[in-house]
Amino acid sequence: MSKRIENFDIMSDPDNPQTVKFEDIQAALVRIRPYVPVTPVIPSHQSKTFTMNIIYKMESVLPSGSHKERGVANALLQIPRDFKKAGLVIASLGNHAYSMAYHAARMNIPITALFPDFIPIQKLQKIHALGTKVLVRGTNIADTHKIARAMAKEKGLFFINGRDHPHILAGLGTIGLEILEQVPTVDAVLVPVGTGGLIGSVGTVIKRIKPNCLVYGVQSELMPVFAKALELGEPITIPDVNTIADCLQVTRAGVNAFHNAKSVIDKMLLVKEDWVARAILALVEQERFVVEGAGACPLAAIIGHLVPELKTKTVVCLVTGGNIDSSFLARCLDRGLAAEGRLIKFRVRIKDSSPELGKLMRLIADLGFNVLRHFRDAVWVENDVYHVEMRIVCEGRNLEHSLELKRALDRAYAGLTLFDTEPFNDKSMCPCYVVKI
Repeated sequence: MSKRIENFDIMSDPDNPQTVKFEDIQAALVRIRPYVPVTPVIPSHQSKTFTMNIIYKMESVLPSGSHKERGVANALLQIPRDFKKAGLVIASLGNHAYSMAYHAARMNIPITALFPDFIPIQKLQKIHALGTKVLVRGTNIADTHKIARAMAKEKGLFFINGRDHPHILAGLGTIGLEILEQVPTVDAVLVPVGTGGLIGSVGTVIKRIKPNCLVYGVQSELMPVFAKALELGEPITIPDVNTIADCLQVTRAGVNAFHNAKSVIDKMLLVKEDWVARAILALVEQERFVVEGAGACPLAAIIGHLVPELKTKTVVCLVTGGNIDSSFLARCLDRGLAAEGRLIKFRVRIKDSSPELGKLMRLIADLGFNVLRHFRDAVWVENDVYHVEMRIVCEGRNLEHSLELKRALDRAYAGLTLFDTEPFNDKSMCPCYVVKI
């Protein structure tokens, strides 16, 4: 009972989960339309590659760069008048706070936003620049939520659970109404899943208007919190693990989110980190979109060949956000290149002389590779003072091209080369990159 009194979110009660009705979502669409525009749907340039009609629902083009604006606008427009003056306190991984800061500034509502300690500084600075008070509290989002609820009670502020409040969920469901209006022939919708609020609301709309349309949830295999909740039939807590899809990095499914989502999800898909990196890379290179890890998860499921039943179908991939830290984006792009065999790392031992180094570099250049980084190790070479170990990172065209380099080095330096072999053994690679060795 003390838990209820001291630190309890009455709007997210495990004993009384709240249903978000189709009519709630319709009303939310009318309510938020002056604040949140219709987001575009854009056909993919990769439809032919994957033999399906892929269409992106671009929530990342909203002013705050995230779908969270919909729920935020709907919730802010319904908070009690007294709290509009006193202010709100929220806990966020970034996108919810950015959307809240953007719309609260437009409505002159003071906001205090709490974040766990792993959020990039760039995100915090952008949110602070909108006039929001930014505090770093807790090591994961669950702890940050508890601290935010306690602060709300102590200071008389209004707390909104950005992942589970019914008004937030109703606002998120408006994406489903737009999808069915913009792509009436849709056969399946792929939705990134964290606590489950987005897919629960979007799925409610899809299954009400077009029951035969498939609703698939996509989650990182490192943080399968919602997939495990569905397996066990109730929300559970799992350990916190870092993932490229950092906006989905939650340790427990939402109470209301799970209640609304469990009956509208046709399948949960778990994607590997390398698939997410490759999806981010593909969206940059092929579509010219900058997308965060969570928003890239639907394409990652397609890249990982998890949905063969959707071949020739019309598939909407929900691109939920584009708020990715620039340095983190660079690391994701490099990881995507490595996962596709276009960025390779190897070591080779050669005689410690300029002619031998020139021979190695000519071999690499003649095969059409770019040397991005190299390190000459003349110290930690076991039992040999006459040789050096060259550690080299090269860029090639694709996996087949990289395998050509591997074979050439094996012939020229038999037994003396060592490759980072993960890309060569990844069975999930697209058929155009798979080469048997």
